[in-house]
Amino acid sequence: MKYRDKNPAQPRTASQLGRFGVIAWSIVLTGSACSAPAAIDTNYGLRGSLVGVGNSSMSGLVSAWNEAWRGPNPAVSVAFSPDGGAVGLDALAREQTHFATTTMPGSVELPASSGQLCGQAGPLILPAALLPVGVAYNLPGIRSVRLNAAILAGMFEKKITRWNDPLILQENPGTTLPDLEVKPLLSDKDKDVTEAVTEYLSQEAGDEWAHGITTEWPDTVDVQDKTKPLELDNTVGGLAVLDRGIIGSRYSTASLQFDGSYQSFSPDSVLAAIEAGETTLRGPGSLEQELDGQAGYALAVKEYVVFCREYSHAQTAGLVSSWGQSVFSETGQRNANIFASALPPSRKTTEQAKELVANIAEGTE
Repeated sequence: MKYRDKNPAQPRTASQLGRFGVIAWSIVLTGSACSAPAAIDTNYGLRGSLVGVGNSSMSGLVSAWNEAWRGPNPAVSVAFSPDGGAVGLDALAREQTHFATTTMPGSVELPASSGQLCGQAGPLILPAALLPVGVAYNLPGIRSVRLNAAILAGMFEKKITRWNDPLILQENPGTTLPDLEVKPLLSDKDKDVTEAVTEYLSQEAGDEWAHGITTEWPDTVDVQDKTKPLELDNTVGGLAVLDRGIIGSRYSTASLQFDGSYQSFSPDSVLAAIEAGETTLRGPGSLEQELDGQAGYALAVKEYVVFCREYSHAQTAGLVSSWGQSVFSETGQRNANIFASALPPSRKTTEQAKELVANIAEGTE
């Protein structure tokens, strides 16, 4: 079992339409990616290419942000290598890439050989998108189910094996649940989703979840063969954890309990949790976007972009700063919502991120 391991996750299925209806807010690396200056032509706007390395689940996001960047800057491009979050941070430390992507970047320990991340100035670690994660189920005729974290942990570990278990009925007064076997359909295919769910269980399930935060399900959980797709459609009594892009309007989803309050997996609820969540500045260049479970549905994968605060060449810094501004722009976040099913960070987080990114170009001569 691996804890907070940032091995590459498999790509998510990206929705081609924002199913929540919300509009809100591969390249082979060379040894000199960060040291080569990008050309800036004042007559025709920006010109040049950037290299990014990170978790494969963000490939769709990078593409969406790139389209927003290229709109006013047709002579720019981004090449992204989905080799994993740890690889991306290591490449950034070695000056082999211009930016990295990852989830929960503070948990990654860089190899000693990679040196200090972004030199003395340090990195910018910014939450750029959130991908809601839901608990989908297949119970014909049942449109609403409440599950708290302790029950969910028991279902995953097969301590709760029937849908009409008294513990589930207690949380669902007035709902007639069938005498069907609970059939968890869990996979280690999407490590980011597994990590987000186990973080939720660690925070909310108490003693019923003793495995901490992990990117792979523990041995006590029956994991599906990685070569087989989840078969929730064909499994009556099935239960699966899936991201928003896969769920769409296709599956029923459980309301989950956060800090004693049940919240539904809905666009308004997820956005409310994001907007009400605190924005924390951890160090001079590290932002954290919290989700408020009292205000809304607070289970999501947090996707980060990592830049350096200073680059070797002012022209490169200007290009990176422009790219970063596009990531947090209204157009960039709209694209991320439509094409990658992601939701934006809060307005406060977004504005602070823009300010930090704008300062990349300073002091880089």
